[in-house]
Amino acid sequence: MNVPGRWYIGGYIMAAVLSVLGELVWLGDPIRWGDLYWIDLLQGLAALVVLVPLAWAAGALSGLAGLSGGQVVRAIRLLIAICGIGTAVLLVADASRLLPIAGAAAAACLLTLADLALTEQRSRPGWPRRSLSIAGVLLVAAAGLFWPTAYQVTSPGFTLAMNRYASVEGGQPHGSIAGVLVIERPAFPVDWLYASLFPHVRIDKRDTSVTIGESLEAAGRQRTDANTIAGAVALHKLGLGRGVVPDGVRVVQVPADSPAAGQLKPGDVVVEMNGQAIASTAALTEAMKGVTPGAEARLKVWRAGALAELAVRTKESGDTPKRTVFGIQVEDRVQADLTRKIGYRSYLVYQGGPSHGAVLALTLIDQLTPGGVTNGNRVAGTGTIGADGAVGRIGGIEQKAYAVERAGADVFFVPAGQEADARKGASELNIVPVRTLDEMLKWLAEHPASSLSRD
Repeated sequence: MNVPGRWYIGGYIMAAVLSVLGELVWLGDPIRWGDLYWIDLLQGLAALVVLVPLAWAAGALSGLAGLSGGQVVRAIRLLIAICGIGTAVLLVADASRLLPIAGAAAAACLLTLADLALTEQRSRPGWPRRSLSIAGVLLVAAAGLFWPTAYQVTSPGFTLAMNRYASVEGGQPHGSIAGVLVIERPAFPVDWLYASLFPHVRIDKRDTSVTIGESLEAAGRQRTDANTIAGAVALHKLGLGRGVVPDGVRVVQVPADSPAAGQLKPGDVVVEMNGQAIASTAALTEAMKGVTPGAEARLKVWRAGALAELAVRTKESGDTPKRTVFGIQVEDRVQADLTRKIGYRSYLVYQGGPSHGAVLALTLIDQLTPGGVTNGNRVAGTGTIGADGAVGRIGGIEQKAYAVERAGADVFFVPAGQEADARKGASELNIVPVRTLDEMLKWLAEHPASSLSRD
């Protein structure tokens, strides 16, 4: 095989190895390097992906330097070099831009296959069997590793040093406080193998009517909103602002099978239903009690800066008979009084979600409280945060508990009612169910850590 071909094959092998490692990257979570968690180290390790397109570009450039004749092959190699270097630049500049990166990388890969086939034909006339075999192997590997099925996989994820994730003006870190993330994505065929080999990897049917792009967009909004609510709640708890004032219900997702499909849209803000003002999800839930399943509800919603009036049909909840729902996902839209600046660190593997809200509020209170509030405990926690400081239910609790137990913690705060599921993932972990942020603070005040308990 010629020099470009060896570079191309090397890139394929690296891509396959990095793909498998990327899907199992959660296994390294207990690794620490000083104060850096595994999720921090991944920021640097992700740079290894750059080696794949650079290998293809290097192969193309080496071929350009020594090729005689073959203008088509020269053009292909020039395009490989451009796409390979372009992919590397995109990865370094902003690795979260998944679609442009995937497009450039796919173009570079396909062009390398074309180069292999044309070069083989020049050296041995006839069908380029070896190149076609390589293409077949790559196709099978890519399908197994990345073909999205109608299922979703939930895997244990990462613990996150909350004092690195967030910092509030005038505060400083005191205690050890960790958030925890799970990995939720469309299941690929290889995930059934992973589920048989590793504990607490769950595969379920997913709603295919919601695109991956829509899910990522919704998760990003939820993370931003959770940061806002947690910050305002924490500051209000310390007497630094008015806290959070709900002023409507934002539509997050509208599944295709919802009776509201085609009428409500993600981003709509419901402010009135059947003549009754709606300021929060709690108010919407209460108002729905007066609507018969299947009947229409008259809504007023803010959409693109204008107020719209809609008649939206309802349905009966699949979980609770006789309960009326629209079959959509919603969240509170709030006005938050943030009297201090709060900075947030960006993580490549954390694209969004609201489940860090409660532990974020605890972290900000710890930073602004002289001496902190952890009382010497290594704390981990999960749960959404409401405008009133309520800790709400989250998904993937079993996988999160497993991740926390592997990483080590003295206490793991979970939303009340989910402690039994959490213990399925961590039977030896000290799991404490809480309903509010105040309950977290009260438990920590009453349970100082003992150095003897860690021996």
